[in-house]
Amino acid sequence: MARYRIADLTVQMDVSERTKQQAKPYLIQQDGPVDSCLSLDCQRFLERYPQLKDLDTAQYIGTGAVFAAEVLAFYGFQFHASAVMLEGKVYLFSAPPGTGKSTHTGKWRRLFGAEIINDDKPVLRRMNGSWTVYGTPWSGKHDLSNPVSVPLGGIAFVKRGEQNRIYRISPAEAVPAMISQCIRFGHRDCMSRQLELIDLLLRESAVWQLFCRNDDEAAIVSCEAMKCDEGGK
Repeated sequence: MARYRIADLTVQMDVSERTKQQAKPYLIQQDGPVDSCLSLDCQRFLERYPQLKDLDTAQYIGTGAVFAAEVLAFYGFQFHASAVMLEGKVYLFSAPPGTGKSTHTGKWRRLFGAEIINDDKPVLRRMNGSWTVYGTPWSGKHDLSNPVSVPLGGIAFVKRGEQNRIYRISPAEAVPAMISQCIRFGHRDCMSRQLELIDLLLRESAVWQLFCRNDDEAAIVSCEAMKCDEGGK
């Protein structure tokens, strides 16, 4: 089994096709102990979720879900968002599929020279009292990913709107949106641990509601607000 460095963890897994290709930037040559050994019966996973249609997709989705459960033990969790890095901070844009979060971060890339570190499932870990964002191989259909670790600048939940506007929201206001964009674990202990981490994150980080038209002005509005906040503490 090959070894990978993901979210500052040594992960061992035997993968192929899409998952192997997207995990290449994370591949390491290292002996010794591992933090996590991902194991998945792809055929059984596909039988449980036939909507995935093929074994390659089942392996990609399934290994991502197994890793999401494993990283909880290391003060981390996986979050459905597009993560963009600018001037040493990462800003997360989260929304249901089709809302335009990837379009929005694409504008950050074009207008400000930002870099996408993950376009689908970044990991957030609480390290030494602060939050760090990591790229992962589970990076969406366009495979926009970077194996880096960068301090969190803030999180914005994206909705379409007739006007571009952004404003801070409280932890209580952010909870439903946050939970809706994280994995719903069937195992009670996993879900409890994830909720504890979400609670910490929302209390310690800057969180916004962004309404946007998905034009260039929307990116300018969000960038100016989020960068000026200095982490929102």
